[in-house]
Amino acid sequence: MSTSDKDIDYSADYRSVYPQKPKAERPRPAEGKPPRRSESGRKARPRLSAAPKTPKEPERPARLPDRMDNESEIDDFLPDRDRADGEQILTRWDGETGKAAAARSGRRRRGRYRYGIFVGSLVLILALVGVVFIASEVGARIHGALTDDSRLRAYDKFLTVVVAQDPQPFASPDKADPDFVLNASLWKTMTENGSGYSSYDDAGRTIVPLGDVADACRELFGPECSLQPKNPAAETFYTYDSAKAQFHVSLYSMESTYEPYTESVRKDAEGSVLRVGYVPPSDPTRAESGVSSAAGRPKPAKYMEYVLKTDPASRKEYLYAVRKAG
Repeated sequence: MSTSDKDIDYSADYRSVYPQKPKAERPRPAEGKPPRRSESGRKARPRLSAAPKTPKEPERPARLPDRMDNESEIDDFLPDRDRADGEQILTRWDGETGKAAAARSGRRRRGRYRYGIFVGSLVLILALVGVVFIASEVGARIHGALTDDSRLRAYDKFLTVVVAQDPQPFASPDKADPDFVLNASLWKTMTENGSGYSSYDDAGRTIVPLGDVADACRELFGPECSLQPKNPAAETFYTYDSAKAQFHVSLYSMESTYEPYTESVRKDAEGSVLRVGYVPPSDPTRAESGVSSAAGRPKPAKYMEYVLKTDPASRKEYLYAVRKAG
């Protein structure tokens, strides 16, 4: 290249071909704070603080929905081009199965309703039967308590041999007729223990020891009554052997005598006072074993009052007095 070439003026401008890099704008200093200077005295360029980076959350795997219905299955698992067809298929399938399920549920409900009605009816019937049974039992108990006359009938049994003698009134056992006391004691002994005797005399009469008759007298008339054994003045159903202290008792019947029917009992200072009716042999309620309560109420021919007291030793009641009924 010659030196003449240096003087050649080139008019071509290459700056347009290689444009300059734009200058970065300097950040303005904050108000109230002087710009920092470097050690050489020049202003230090402000440092641009980078924004803190937020850590990215790890991608979670897709999770299937807990309950799969028709819409979630179409939206999540079918592609867009198949959604319309899938919806039609699923809708048709769901409609058909829904009708079948409704029919089955209807049958089940009807079956449950019938079963429930049957069980409920059975429970009500059993409850009604139980109520009727309890009511009948309670009614029977109340009626039995109101109409229970077992205690009065026990007095009848105790006074049978006494009423059969039709005694005259007396105020105490020691004032009672001795023959009446002896006869009643013998009848009580034979009525209660007659089958236990096996000794007989030549006439076929039962031999009864004096001690048994004395015990019967104590049970009937108490400890204050004294038995007076003797042969009867007139012929009767027994004889007495004083040498052997034995009674020879013949068979007898009580069908032609009065029978007692105790109507009431009350307590007073003397003891238990009974109102006793005398039922005659002609009364239709009479039976061999006593007054028949099943045949109805008897009609006594008369009434007497019997006063009973309690023996302190045996704690049993005994006949203390007989008096006319008021």
